[in-house]
Amino acid sequence: MFPSVVLPQDKRIFCVDSVSFYASCECQYRNLPPLTTRLAVVSDLKRSGSVILAATPALKALGIKTAGRLYEIEQLPYAVRRTIQLVEPRMLAYMKTSIRVLDVLHQFAPPEAIRVYSIDESFIDMTGTDRLFGSDLQAALKIKEAILKQTGIHVRIGIGPNNVIAKLTLDLIGKKEGIARCGYADVARRLHDFPIRKMWGVGHRMEQHLQMMGIETIGDLAMRPVEELHERFGVIGAELWHHAWGLDASPTLLAPRHLFEKAPQRTIGHGVTLMQDYYQFERIRNVLNELVQDVAARCRFSNQVGWTVHIGVRYSRNVVRSGFSRQVRLPYPTSDERIILRHVLQLFEPNWLDGEPVRFLSVAVGHLTADQGTLQLSLFEDNTRLWKRRRLLKAMDVVNLRYGKGTIRLAVSFLDTSVAKRRLRFVGGHPEGDLHDSVS
Repeated sequence: MFPSVVLPQDKRIFCVDSVSFYASCECQYRNLPPLTTRLAVVSDLKRSGSVILAATPALKALGIKTAGRLYEIEQLPYAVRRTIQLVEPRMLAYMKTSIRVLDVLHQFAPPEAIRVYSIDESFIDMTGTDRLFGSDLQAALKIKEAILKQTGIHVRIGIGPNNVIAKLTLDLIGKKEGIARCGYADVARRLHDFPIRKMWGVGHRMEQHLQMMGIETIGDLAMRPVEELHERFGVIGAELWHHAWGLDASPTLLAPRHLFEKAPQRTIGHGVTLMQDYYQFERIRNVLNELVQDVAARCRFSNQVGWTVHIGVRYSRNVVRSGFSRQVRLPYPTSDERIILRHVLQLFEPNWLDGEPVRFLSVAVGHLTADQGTLQLSLFEDNTRLWKRRRLLKAMDVVNLRYGKGTIRLAVSFLDTSVAKRRLRFVGGHPEGDLHDSVS
């Protein structure tokens, strides 16, 4: 049964995903076959609890999955372990390989028809290219062969009449079959039997909420009245119902001018997962201070000031409370880290119980507006000092922009407990290693 709605015009959307991208890159750099080599990219080889960022298909066949832990590999029999290669990430190298894959996609579609979803996944609107590249299957095979030949990376492709069906087809079917296609008429037959947790956009918490309503599969979600889901979850519930039926009206082409426009930011934030549990307030305060410095500098770089400050805290898994998040509206917009930090600490201290193990911290400045270059005068502070501080922050930003981020930073950033010192060498939270770095 399909809902009685007017379907949008059929498109020809390809969702292209690289196979175990980071691991495939490392195999390609080493001239190893990525489908048969047992290799894992691990965030930090010195820690048994480090996250496995990527595992090759041959390693996944042993039960080692992406987002698993290094100790899972260490628990394998020695005869198996000695056949596994463990490497740390080289994010700059992966980014360059991702650009090479994107260059290949541009051989099949113009820039406005390609949407980069992540470092290893993109959507391509192939509508109207059948005379150039043939049927869906023929075009998909040509894309796969071209990417493999020019980059050494294997890809999988999901095909559908819109972004949602293409993505669901890739995730649920294409990752096993290599190439998979699904149309509007095939949604119920091909997609509805999968568990609800497999659905694009359903996280762990949403899965729990849906299961409490008796929704176990994508089909169960589709059969619920959209009004019920909207009442329970708001616009997200209605969106999930439409996606369960493969309905998606989001654009598949970008106007050429949008390719060169920077989307306005509503919030600027940053979070960090700590390497160990932090129990002492001073250590937590130092991390919050570093996060605030980063967020404030980015606000100034974008020439914006914010009206709200938000803090997020997550605790270690072995405590009852999962954490908390709080937000406050400021009396006037700012990008000054001292003011932001003061409000962050006012949000943190009353809600954190002394000794609770903190494992994740985030800070964000929201409701951004353009910085007009004016100064909010105060009756209780020396306005001359405020203006001098504004000029000081500007000078620091100029130095960091010219000589590199972190050239001028807080003294606490040089402590062993600092997260900023470690993050300066990272890209996307992982080592920035490039192709010229030694291959281990």
